[in-house]
Amino acid sequence: MSDLPDFERLAQAASAAGLATSPSELHGVICGLLATGHGQEDATLLGILSAHAEQPQGLGADLGGDLMEWRDAAREGFAGTGLELVLLLPGDEEELGLRVAALGQWAEGFLVGFGTGAAGINDSQLSPGVQEALSDLSAISQVSTPEDDDEEQEQLLEQVTEHCRVSALMIYTDLVMKPAAKPDQAPSKPTRH
Repeated sequence: MSDLPDFERLAQAASAAGLATSPSELHGVICGLLATGHGQEDATLLGILSAHAEQPQGLGADLGGDLMEWRDAAREGFAGTGLELVLLLPGDEEELGLRVAALGQWAEGFLVGFGTGAAGINDSQLSPGVQEALSDLSAISQVSTPEDDDEEQEQLLEQVTEHCRVSALMIYTDLVMKPAAKPDQAPSKPTRH
């Protein structure tokens, strides 16, 4: 994780490229796609991210490369124990309001990525757990900046960040891991003669 490009570097690259979309939101899109089993192919993913950021000319090589590093890390985080999944957010040294806004943007991006990756899947096909996780992420995406910058708000942000991470992992497990673990067809019983 420590060798990944940090939020500030990505924010500067996004700003230099003229993007109004935050790195957290773009990472959310990536995670939402991965949680549906998509986003593995670089060119397709960069196309989706460029379209989301309203950058028809593309994101630029540096920003695109940095986002692919975060995609690879997220892919490993999803596939591992889940403890490795890290959300691309500003560092703890940044003001609380910026970090809260970035978490809301991440959640919004996740929903966009999920919607893109799950196109054609009806809500009724999703488990109640996935539906609840998506509802929670939708509420988090509408978060407002706290007025106070105190320890209680810091703890609340930590809890909500962890909830986002766990929700993403649960959706990935339900939509990617469980279907992959199921055999395509039941083994046939031996024939008795």
